[in-house]
Formats: sequence, C-alpha cells, structure tokens
Amino acid sequence: VNLETGEKNWIHHGVTIFATGGHEGETDEYCYNESERILTQSEVRAGLHSGSLNLDDAENVVMIQCVGSREKDKKNYCSRICCMWAVSNAIGIKKKNPNTRVIVLYRDLMTYGFNELYYTEARNLGVIFVNFSLENRPEVSIAENGKPLVNFTESPLNEQVQLEADYLVLSTGVAAEKSNQKLSDVFDIPLTEDGFFLEVDSKWRPIEFRKLGVFVAGAAHSPLPLKDCLMQASAAAQKAYSFLQAKELQTARNVSTVKDALCTRCKICVKACPFEARKYDEVEQVIRVDSAACQACGICAVGCRNNAAQVPGWSDKQLMGMVDQKLMDDLEFLTM
Repeated sequence: VNLETGEKNWIHHGVTIFATGGHEGETDEYCYNESERILTQSEVRAGLHSGSLNLDDAENVVMIQCVGSREKDKKNYCSRICCMWAVSNAIGIKKKNPNTRVIVLYRDLMTYGFNELYYTEARNLGVIFVNFSLENRPEVSIAENGKPLVNFTESPLNEQVQLEADYLVLSTGVAAEKSNQKLSDVFDIPLTEDGFFLEVDSKWRPIEFRKLGVFVAGAAHSPLPLKDCLMQASAAAQKAYSFLQAKELQTARNVSTVKDALCTRCKICVKACPFEARKYDEVEQVIRVDSAACQACGICAVGCRNNAAQVPGWSDKQLMGMVDQKLMDDLEFLTM
C-alpha cells in the first residue's frame, strides 16, 4: 500500500521485516525555535562533524537532558541514546576548544555498558554534570543579545545559578515513525502505546510477531543504540533465511477447531481471527480453518456465541476444572 496515495499494489513475498526506524523527537520547550543558538543534539553532532558549528569563541555550552521524555503526557520512555550523544558531543566540544565550559543538566544519566568509559573521559576533560528533578527543572529565556539565559539549581549547594550560554543543546529523544500506524493497520500487527512495533514475547521471541514470517529490527521496535540495532538486524536476517529456506513450516501444536453441529454461521470468528486463518466456504456452507495460519490464540473461541469455535486444551470443562481445584486448594488452606 502506498502510504501517501493509498493505492494498493499486491506483492507476493515470503517474509516481511519492519525496519522503519525512528526520528528525533520534536519539541517547543526551553525556547527552541526562538533562537539560532538553541540546538538539538543531532544538530550539534552534524555541526561538529561538518565544521559548520563555530565554537572558537564559545565560553559556555549548556545541555539539557530528557527534553519531552520520561513524562506521562509526553514520551514516557527512555530513548537510550540521548545521554551517549550528549556525552559524545560534550567530549567533541571540549577537544575542539578546551576553554569552553560545558554543563550537562540531567535527571538520570545512563551511558549503557562500556560506554560508561566515555562518561569518565568527559569528567576528566572537565565537563560539569548537574542533576535536577522534574519539580525543579531548568528555566530558559532569551537575553537581549539573542543568547539563551539558563536558570538552574546547583544541587550540592542548593543555590540558584543563572548562566548566559553561547549555545543551549536539547536532548529530545527518539520518536516512532508515523507510518508505523498505517503499516500496523495493513499487516494487522500490534503497536505499543508509544507507536513502536510490539513483539510477541520480549524474552523468547524478541523480533517476531504472532504472524509467521513477519519480523522487526532496529528503532522500529524501540529506541536502541546502534550496536543493538545491528544485532536485531542480524537476528531478523537469520530468521528470514531460516523461514524461506525451510521445506516445511512448523505450525502451532494446537490449532482451533469448529464444531459444525453447534455453528450458526454467524462468521464472527472469521472477522475476529487476527491471522486470517478462518474462511467461510460458500459452497459447503461451513467454516474452514487454515491450520498453517492458525496460532491457537483463542480469540475465535472468545467471540463465538455458541461454543462452536474451540481450542484443544482450553475447553470450558478444563478451565472450570482448574478454577474449582484452585478454590478447593484455597479453602483447604484457610481451614487448616
């Protein structure tokens, strides 16, 4: 499906890998877009690499972490790469101009794994780290000369500090691509509340979905460091290869069944099945189950009004037997 025009083009394929990535989060906090001296971490990173960011005369550079992140009404998650980018950019600035004072205002600083060594290097180069809380976050205004004025609390002494920064750098996190929702609708794949693709099991099947032959890799799954993105990409490629080269597909051990004598042909189970494993046979006028597509999720059994859709091992008699046994065990425990 063309996500811009909505035009449908059918492509016969065997495997789908979602690798839509993510993008830098947007923000209007801390006077962003009100001054050319207020930048995001990616803008500073690009400027340092290209040489377009002139820091020869910069005296003060202030960075603010978790902008629009880790808050209920905003991006309520950690993007995992913001702190590393901040520390990396701080090191780059100090190496470019050792006389520049770099201050990083943070809530929690996490440089994952061996990246902690970069934090130590930044401290040795003289980068200053100041902690703040949500209740006492920094305040930013624009001075008459166009430079940002940053007010924050110096935590060890609990004193207010006002600093005129040559540059203010904001860590705005990683946001999910808007196209994820359209792809989710087309492929019937679940998303998290933050808009990233939701795997079937974070521990046992971290790059897979319930649908066979569909995988996810990289920031489409969640904000990840580059190393983790490469690991997921490698895992998805291996899973895709295993799926495509197999002569036979391994299906679920149990698949749903239809008790035709109880079926009223309402077709609710056909509409409810997320794997399109149920079809209505117009000729025979019966519900057919595709055992290769069925994942025994039980949604058809929940939706069936007449108990015609069943999943072996999860009958009403078995479930009620487990409930009765649990109640008997609890009653026996209470009467001891």
